[in-house]
Amino acid sequence: MDRAIFFAGIDVGSISLNGVVINRDREIVYEAPYERHLGKVNERVLALIEDFYRRFGKDGIRSISFTGNHGKNLSERLNTPYEFETISQVLGTLFVKPDVKTIISMGGQETALFQINHSEHNQGSHINSQSAIRNPQSEWELAYFNTNGPCASGTGSFIDQQAQRLATSIYSREVNTSQDQLDRILKDFIVLGKKSVKPANVACRCTVFTKSDMIHLQNRGEKLEDIIYGLHVGNARNYMSTIVSNRSLEAPIVFVGGLSLNELQVKALKSYVPDLVVPPYNTSIGALGVALAAMERKIQKGLEDGDAPLDLSLLKRLANDREGDVPVASKLVIQKTIFPETNELKRRPQKKHQKVFLGIDIGSTTTKYALINEAHEIVGKNYVHTKGKPIEVTQELLRGLLDKTGDELEIIGTATTGSGRNVVGDFLNVDLIIDEITAHARGAVEIDPDVDTLFEIGGQDAKYVSIANTYPLDFDMNKVCAAGTGSFLHELANKYGISIVEEFQNIALSSEAPVKLAERCTVFMESDLVSYHQKGVGTRDLIAGLCYAIVYNYLNRVVEKRKIGERVMFLGGPSLNKGVVAAFENVLGRALIVPPHREVLGAYGAAISVHERMRHLNQGKTGFRGLGSAISDRMAFTEKICRADSRCHNQCKLKIYDFDGRKSIWGGECGRYELTRNRGSKETNFFALRQEIWETYMAGVYETLSELPLLRVDDRPTVGMQRALYGQQDSVLWAHFFDHLGYRLVLTPPTNAHLSRMGIEAMTAETCYPVKVSHGHVKELVGKTAFLFLPSVVNMGNSRDKEKGFYCPMVQSNSYMVRMALDLDMTNVINPVVHLKYDTETLALELTEQLRPKLSLSAHRVRDALYYALGREQQFRNAISGKGLEILKSHPAGEPLVVVTGRPYNLYDERLNLRLGHHLAKIGVKAVPMDFMDVSSVDLSDFPSMYWGLGAKILRTSKIVASNPDFFGLHLTNFGCGADSFLEHFFRHIMGDKPYMILELDEHSAVAGVMTRLEAYKNVIDNSIQKAQLEAEEPRKLAN
Repeated sequence: MDRAIFFAGIDVGSISLNGVVINRDREIVYEAPYERHLGKVNERVLALIEDFYRRFGKDGIRSISFTGNHGKNLSERLNTPYEFETISQVLGTLFVKPDVKTIISMGGQETALFQINHSEHNQGSHINSQSAIRNPQSEWELAYFNTNGPCASGTGSFIDQQAQRLATSIYSREVNTSQDQLDRILKDFIVLGKKSVKPANVACRCTVFTKSDMIHLQNRGEKLEDIIYGLHVGNARNYMSTIVSNRSLEAPIVFVGGLSLNELQVKALKSYVPDLVVPPYNTSIGALGVALAAMERKIQKGLEDGDAPLDLSLLKRLANDREGDVPVASKLVIQKTIFPETNELKRRPQKKHQKVFLGIDIGSTTTKYALINEAHEIVGKNYVHTKGKPIEVTQELLRGLLDKTGDELEIIGTATTGSGRNVVGDFLNVDLIIDEITAHARGAVEIDPDVDTLFEIGGQDAKYVSIANTYPLDFDMNKVCAAGTGSFLHELANKYGISIVEEFQNIALSSEAPVKLAERCTVFMESDLVSYHQKGVGTRDLIAGLCYAIVYNYLNRVVEKRKIGERVMFLGGPSLNKGVVAAFENVLGRALIVPPHREVLGAYGAAISVHERMRHLNQGKTGFRGLGSAISDRMAFTEKICRADSRCHNQCKLKIYDFDGRKSIWGGECGRYELTRNRGSKETNFFALRQEIWETYMAGVYETLSELPLLRVDDRPTVGMQRALYGQQDSVLWAHFFDHLGYRLVLTPPTNAHLSRMGIEAMTAETCYPVKVSHGHVKELVGKTAFLFLPSVVNMGNSRDKEKGFYCPMVQSNSYMVRMALDLDMTNVINPVVHLKYDTETLALELTEQLRPKLSLSAHRVRDALYYALGREQQFRNAISGKGLEILKSHPAGEPLVVVTGRPYNLYDERLNLRLGHHLAKIGVKAVPMDFMDVSSVDLSDFPSMYWGLGAKILRTSKIVASNPDFFGLHLTNFGCGADSFLEHFFRHIMGDKPYMILELDEHSAVAGVMTRLEAYKNVIDNSIQKAQLEAEEPRKLAN
């Protein structure tokens, strides 16, 4: 028999292409180099098969089989064997590591965990690799499998995108997205990350939030190598919490897939799994597995019974064939919009020592400046890429400005805006720091006083602003998705090697039948593009489809049901793209305003604003440090650990700079050192006031857990309870209840980074952030108190008789979730089911029956303790509402008051709300949490089916806000909150046309993003109050 018989396996993944050839002795004779197919699946597969045939001959290869994301489609078209990638990966891994028990797989868009059981006679170290394949069902079984859901975080694409964001330039004319370029970027990325000593804390759940987090870390002065390694550590942590969860991993443990090539990712995973091994052929495991499976089938039929060589002409034709029904949109044509063909400045005669104002917009992806004269004409501008280095890029811009103008211009006022406004504003000592929403609105109104709507799409942010009488009155921003932003277009265009500037729009406008793409996240949209490409859809139709996709994502995710006016101005990088402008025009059926110089409109608005402010304040001299000083600053600093709050154990690293004798402190997670210049006088922090009242009513009846166990206090046994979920709302009740019974309640410390991280890593399923945090609190308590109190609280005690008053299912079932996730020993766990809505006598009986077995309490003692505790809790509530009444009585008419609604575990946990009360007070916003509002008289009969107790309270509070012209609503919620997902619709309905804000936070949120929204909302409120006053004065003027 001729020995020259070969079997080829090809793994066509979402991102890469891998191939293996084996001979009939199961020896691997060739492994194709790891290659990204960049969406050109058919072309790359064709080239790989031709390479196989050149090396081994068409007659020598008995079979070519496929696996992977796109393998099934190819196998059906080419009539070749196919195997699911899960099976292929296991078969391949068993071949190279026969005794493997755990497989960690991280690919381009998929991450997975496989756990394998071996039969007893196959447990020895000498396992025949042939038998594991030849008779798989009798040798091993797949005991457990888990994979990622509709999120690309933790995948190869996720890491690729972060690396490219730090290394490539958005809207650059020189774009190189070849495999060599991507490999070089990743290599440099990893080399730099390996220098890290202390990884930064990078959130790694959502691609968008990871990008924002990295930008914020860079703005705070974190070293790039620490951010890079922190990204990989976060990626490993994310995998362990979401994929592995609380399962134990049994050795041998192997790591396969594209990310197993990444040394930093291997290092990060080894911190969790020290026994991790990267096996041979780690990226080609799937291809190896499918080749072995195909060979096994051939052995059963006879090795000489080979497949005919593939008809490669079919593969060549696939790229041009258009099969199946593909939904299409109308051709992209600009018919109504006047699109400026040039953005060049008009040449104006320069005056010697002309006085100018400088506005700088430091965005997540680009930094730009605008110089204006006193007539608000732009006399200079520039637009470069931030590259994650806002200070260095600003210095570069200023150096170019100095080289160009010399001493011809005199800068008499400076302002910064954008996500890096605070750090650059501090560095330059500017006269005004302004949020980008207000800056864009001011610039837009200067160009067109009648504009009533702004669509602004930036690199990572997308904003909607409604304008009335030249002032912004309402706004919103994208929350949890980058679909519909500049990065969305840039990253997808990169996959096809298309420059985002002129080439992209020219290709899009040439399409006769743009494909309709679903509204999806960036990474999974990429899968859709590849799928359509495989169906034969041409590149031009896909690129045109992306123009429509960004429009629909923006309108449905950002604008939603908000009003779109008659004069809509489109700003931001994508507004330079004719394809996107045409898509907006086609969808809206109207012309858009796309003014010249729109790429620097934020900087332009900032420059105008600082001119107006200095004129209003009669400020004759700028605080700007000067071009020379700023350009020559080498950013020398000293480091120290923050010890500003003895209760905080985060140990944040601070950097202390000296800017021309002016001390500046950067760093810290809580935002304590965020710049406060130009935000007006501070207000009272009423969140802190509520905490003071809480401490008063908790004095002497509770302890805070320290690192050491606390089993007895004052000769009383301790009862541990989480300072999360119901622990934030009902702690006064339970503290006094257990105190009256002779026990001492012990609460966990306020949520910190340690508790948050422990909770995230302990999760067995994806939930909202408060539930994750809850797991960390309970884990901290285990074994440290005499008893652990984990009630299942069903409903609220102060809800109306006719209302159900239920807590959400996540709170109700928290006890069960935590017990299973942490595998708790229930010996000392007190876990009653509690209906706080029951009358006191019934509730006392319910508690007695469930507490008696472990605490040996009589019904009489429980009843007395409950009556006493409920009384103390009511006194606490009365104290807060009484203080609220005092605040409202003393509040001046015509002055705004923000009422913050939300669930107590969000409102009063400073880790979850990012110190919201502190930040509102810092920028001069008078804001009270909803507990200060007496809602007892508010009718909610128009919401007769309100199921949730907290939902009813939130809506009642909202009604008070809507009925008072001086009150404004801010609703605090979490991404993933099921109850709030529809409660927000009711909140919007109640608010009507009144400005409001919904702030959605979770573990990914950063202070910088929150501050942008808060500052913009403050300006919107001020404008709304001013508008109302003007309208009230108008009738009086007419009467006179």
